[in-house]
Amino acid sequence: MRSTIDVSIAGTIATITLNDPAKRNALSLAMFDALDAAIADLAQSDAVHVVLLTGAGNVFCAGFDLAAANEDAEMMAKFIHRLSAVNRSLRRLQQVVVAAVQGAAIAGGCAMLSACDFVFVAPDALLGYPVHRIGVSPAVTIPTLQQAIGAGAARAMLMGGELISGATAHRLGLASHLASSAAATLDEARAHCEQLARKGVHALRVTKAWLNELDGSLNDAAFDQSAQASAEIAATAEARTLLANWQSGRNAQRAR
Repeated sequence: MRSTIDVSIAGTIATITLNDPAKRNALSLAMFDALDAAIADLAQSDAVHVVLLTGAGNVFCAGFDLAAANEDAEMMAKFIHRLSAVNRSLRRLQQVVVAAVQGAAIAGGCAMLSACDFVFVAPDALLGYPVHRIGVSPAVTIPTLQQAIGAGAARAMLMGGELISGATAHRLGLASHLASSAAATLDEARAHCEQLARKGVHALRVTKAWLNELDGSLNDAAFDQSAQASAEIAATAEARTLLANWQSGRNAQRAR
């Protein structure tokens, strides 16, 4: 069985690749388990200086595995709490974390980007949180998204729920770098990782640690409470009905 993620190490750079392209790298329990294990291993590594996060295929990450959430009434809440844990783990890794985004980073996929230190996006990538239509609140991402783009932009992005382009994400500050083209995104992100790997590793780690100390990244209450708020909303009858209706519509489209 193919692993839901791949982890490779070249020199001092580790690459985590979300590896379920048939499902657009949707976040399942198996993928969360694999991500947790990979991040925990890297957190203990002094030999790895930079972590690159990317996705296999044409999409970085389409968000949660909604088919699984539709089948299990408790799954959406589980996904939300697992996403919160991954976000704080990525933010708190001692290594610099760089993301390379092709295609789309939707909902949970977009949330993970906000926890990274650098984000490279293709100009035509699509990013955002279109989750109100299934009765889910994106509040879980607020602790890191608000740091990335500021309170006003975060409010508009989360309340509006529209998808934005890679170019707009770069203008807002969600993406630190706009790639020259979709095809070049991963290569340009790798080149940046190589530049970072040549810098003083201890200087970078201390800088990141103090940024985390001062910007709220170590505030567990903010992560816990926003995740709990999102999880509670996802368990309501409204959310269950909206998700079921959305899934029925998807199934009808595929049957045509």
